[in-house]
Amino acid sequence: MSFLTLRIKLILIFIFSQLLFASNALYSYSYTPKIVYKNQIFPITILAKHYNGKEKIKFDFDMLSVNQPISDKPVITLNKNEAFFTFYFKAKSLQDFIDIPSITISTIEYTYILKPVRLTQKSLDTSGTDIFSGVLASNLRVNNVKIDDYDSKHHLITLSISAVEANLEDMHIPNVTEDGIENLRRDGANVTAKYYFIVPSSTKSIPFSYYNLIKQHFIDKKLDLNINKQKINDSDLAPKDLTFDKLKKYFLIGLTILFILLYIGTKDKLYIYIFVISFALLVYIYFPHRKVCIQEGANLYILPTNNSNISLQIDRKIKRSIIKKYHHYNKIDYKNGITGWIKDEDLCKN
Repeated sequence: MSFLTLRIKLILIFIFSQLLFASNALYSYSYTPKIVYKNQIFPITILAKHYNGKEKIKFDFDMLSVNQPISDKPVITLNKNEAFFTFYFKAKSLQDFIDIPSITISTIEYTYILKPVRLTQKSLDTSGTDIFSGVLASNLRVNNVKIDDYDSKHHLITLSISAVEANLEDMHIPNVTEDGIENLRRDGANVTAKYYFIVPSSTKSIPFSYYNLIKQHFIDKKLDLNINKQKINDSDLAPKDLTFDKLKKYFLIGLTILFILLYIGTKDKLYIYIFVISFALLVYIYFPHRKVCIQEGANLYILPTNNSNISLQIDRKIKRSIIKKYHHYNKIDYKNGITGWIKDEDLCKN
């Protein structure tokens, strides 16, 4: 037997042993996508063999990697004595690839390490559509459309959206002047959110599309705003004319005075009870809100969203009452009927 023949046999034995070890490994990748698109939410799945359902398993991703799972809690699927642990990532690499970091898998008895995996990342070709919303999803559904009067010329539209494996945080419908995502919640592959945007009151419909990752093509959707016009109401997010609120306030004051006069004239205790209730309601609804100091140069935002446009800048240090609190935003009535939202960080420190 020649040296070359022996060397070839040793190499084949080594390869076979590695394949045999891999097939019998307790932990391995069950699924990794071959190609992902930029901003896509995608899963990777780890297979655990001989899993008894009670064993505690800890997954630690290499912290030196810029790519980390969206949640450190995997979605677990059981199949007899096997378990599938699915983590979700977002493709946001600046390169044409994305590296899934090495994973240290720890149990009470053993520690395993899964090597890093490199995936190809591509940019989605959107040349075939001019209404792409920036969302890639396995499925997307608009559950509800709400229309509010924003001002005399615009409507504030709120979409309640549910989707699967979707990057709803990147949603932007073309040709809307102001928009934002709030209340985004993820539960494994499922995600829900509210999407706000402003359009002229004359707008009858809004078209947009998303890329369906399963069907691998764009899905067009059209929001018919005329159907929802009868549902128009006041919104706490919209900067409103406060005249109607003042009328309601004066009506309630007048009603309270009427009941006290009726009590004085008739001495009927029923009127004093109604007076007390009316007065308590008046105080509860219209008691002056807490005033806060706002720094000079603070931005007044149109909506309480991270990507909201700035309405104006506060030109001097002022004190205003907080009309409403929404996360780290404070709604104020600035001046001359102008309302908007101030961030907590723009309030005076002292």
